[in-house]
Amino acid sequence: MKFEFEKLGLLDEATLELADLTLICGENNTGKTYATYAVYGFLRSWRRLLQIVLAQEIEDIAKAEGAYKFDLHEMFHGKVNDYLVKLGKQYVTLLPRVFAANKSYFDGVKIVLSVDATLDLTGTAFQRTIKDGPAGKVLATLSKEPGSHVLELLIADDTWLRSPFSGLSQFVADAIAEIVFSPFLPHAHISSAERTGAAIFRKELDMARTRMLKALSAIDSKELKKNPFQLFEIMDAEYAWPVEDNVDFVRQLEDIDKHTGQLASEAPALLQAFDAIIGGSYKVIKDQGLVYQPKGSGKPRFSMNESSSCVRALLDVGFYLRCKAKPGDIFIIDEPELNLHPRNQRAFARLVARMVNAGVRVFITTHSDYLVKEFNTLIMLAQKTPHTKQMQKTHGYADEELLSPQRVRLYMTGTELKPASAKGKRASRINALKPATIYPDRGIEVTTFDTTIEEMNAIQSEILYGGDL
Repeated sequence: MKFEFEKLGLLDEATLELADLTLICGENNTGKTYATYAVYGFLRSWRRLLQIVLAQEIEDIAKAEGAYKFDLHEMFHGKVNDYLVKLGKQYVTLLPRVFAANKSYFDGVKIVLSVDATLDLTGTAFQRTIKDGPAGKVLATLSKEPGSHVLELLIADDTWLRSPFSGLSQFVADAIAEIVFSPFLPHAHISSAERTGAAIFRKELDMARTRMLKALSAIDSKELKKNPFQLFEIMDAEYAWPVEDNVDFVRQLEDIDKHTGQLASEAPALLQAFDAIIGGSYKVIKDQGLVYQPKGSGKPRFSMNESSSCVRALLDVGFYLRCKAKPGDIFIIDEPELNLHPRNQRAFARLVARMVNAGVRVFITTHSDYLVKEFNTLIMLAQKTPHTKQMQKTHGYADEELLSPQRVRLYMTGTELKPASAKGKRASRINALKPATIYPDRGIEVTTFDTTIEEMNAIQSEILYGGDL
């Protein structure tokens, strides 16, 4: 999937194409967070936006046909990208909420989305029902048979259809989202840079309660009685979506602890690799709540307040892997190197490779040279030459940790020269995302790190050898 941004925060123009493993590197305040939050916000909201885009078309088809039958091939064959463009335009209006920022910050923003894939509806079967009341009375059924392009709505109770709150178009749009668009648009989970603090204060971080208290204190009681909806308007935007969703997830950890996700069931070695990084495991103990249990008999348990920064920083990652992750997801993590020793940064890169090879796409922003260099190693070992096979064996890398270079994309924030758009105009420098070159035998070429390292080496060499003899 490709995102094209214009005037998005610090990015003047940028193209970002998601791969199985996508990395963004760059200096501070160069646009990494803007790109990351924009991608997450779209993947979080596209289903709701699709309802808006499709509402009138669904009603028009129903009226024209005189029946609730929707030929999905006719509606979407060769047109998926046209609908993604419409979704992008709708999404721009949500950006102030995504970033919890002033609307004026997003004047002139353009976001264009596209996919390079063929739509195949023939093998997809679908069925969903609407039920009512304690007895579960069926009001309507929406279905598509395998081999058919037609999505058909069968009404069991006409009174539901005549209701102004029937939600017909939303019902159909949800089905279209699942059948047509979900193969291109994965479910996203994010670990924001604020995750370490969220691990400590998760009990106190009730976003909805905090917003309500703040809103109540800001509204005059008489005004509140006249228009109680003011409360919701003020509560609506306070935290950026990635931060808010990350905190909400961490607050639910005790509730989801007993659930084992699809990825954990299919690839248990992933959990073992994760536990090796933190040197133990997370547990929910009756009367103690969430604790960290170091590996080894007789070791004491620690609360999150008592645990190391590494344990806190990876808390939500561990629970996502164990309880929620499934193949087809995209896992977004902002600066995974936070609070990790270089050895653990390397181990985390190997864990990410395992995730990618198990079917989870991963999106990373990073400042870590250790992380990128370890990805380089995994790419180089994937050549499977006699020499690299021997190196793999010598250094203990598993096949599940190797990365094909075709599955990896890395972008660096920086400036590039934009040609003049018209005669008489000058070329200009713009802030953009520049794709790095990835070599099967050498890995990723990342100048943003190399330049800094070379400068440090030169300074140290001058200190050591540049004095008077």
